[in-house]
Amino acid sequence: MSLLVNTLAIRHDRRNMLRIQRRTLRDSTDPFSIPEPRFLELFRFSRTAVRALLVEIEPFMDTAVRNTFIPNSIRLCVALHYYATGSFLRDVGQDFVCPISKTMVSHIVHQITEILQNHMAQRYIIFPTTLEQQNIVKQRPVKFFTATGFPDILGAIDCTHVKIKKPPQAVEHCYINRKGYFSKNVQLVCDFDLNFLACFARYGGSTHDAYIWESSTLKSHMLNEYTANGSTGWLLVDSGYPLQPWLMTPFRNVESISQQSYNDSHARARNCVERLNRVLKKIFGCLSQDRGLMVNDSFAGSIINACCTLHNIRKIYNFPLPEVDPLENSPHGDNGSLLNILRNTILRNHFCS
Repeated sequence: MSLLVNTLAIRHDRRNMLRIQRRTLRDSTDPFSIPEPRFLELFRFSRTAVRALLVEIEPFMDTAVRNTFIPNSIRLCVALHYYATGSFLRDVGQDFVCPISKTMVSHIVHQITEILQNHMAQRYIIFPTTLEQQNIVKQRPVKFFTATGFPDILGAIDCTHVKIKKPPQAVEHCYINRKGYFSKNVQLVCDFDLNFLACFARYGGSTHDAYIWESSTLKSHMLNEYTANGSTGWLLVDSGYPLQPWLMTPFRNVESISQQSYNDSHARARNCVERLNRVLKKIFGCLSQDRGLMVNDSFAGSIINACCTLHNIRKIYNFPLPEVDPLENSPHGDNGSLLNILRNTILRNHFCS
């Protein structure tokens, strides 16, 4: 009798342990039924922001009437989940709200990425091309000049390496970087508020930063603006770039307190793009050094452009940015006698005490 009582008691305890306390059951096929904090963690966007983004991109998405067609809302969430976590495609399909095959996840990520790059990027990543836009960038309160003392800055430039899988042997020499792994060397331009103004994700990791700049359409635009209107502002760069009428580099050999003050202000102002490089990789795990993009080199560039576009959309909604560790200032460079005169003019007017 005692044995029977004990057995019944054990069974009762097991049922209590296995019982799931739920007031309502969530629809496992509806990502928008996920609680808001978890939704933000999975997709890096709120439910409201994802619905708004869906309205924008849905005209470019596939349509179908088959019973097995995956709704566009789930397609968008699948892609956002991949960008946010960087998980392998099979994992994205299994740990998401409903089982999706690896092939379908790959198709969805390709589709959403192409839409973001080809249709959304031009709406959300805008470099100030008119004098009115440039003045807005340069005169926004608590921006470059107020925060750093550096005048007439349009933005800051830096390059960052995004790890990719090994490319075909015929072109792998184009992608091996100085640290010994395969990557895309991505040139980013941003303002003081960490908004992307431009993104160039075309070149492999072996390409020098200065070559990417000289080959960019932005350089051609700055040259044309300078030829037509004279100097309308500067982009801040490190010593990997040449000193040009539209590019301001630091002094390599500091010879005075004023030059040191210039360099300190230059470093503070250009720190925004160095910080943004790390913020981008922390928000979108697919770009992180730990994982890398396990796709071909061409599509890797498209994913990078898509993530930069999504970052600017996140900024519109004022989502908080992750904290990143500060980096040491990069080495300074110096070249060009006539351009040194221009740089020395800035030095005299703004940094001499």
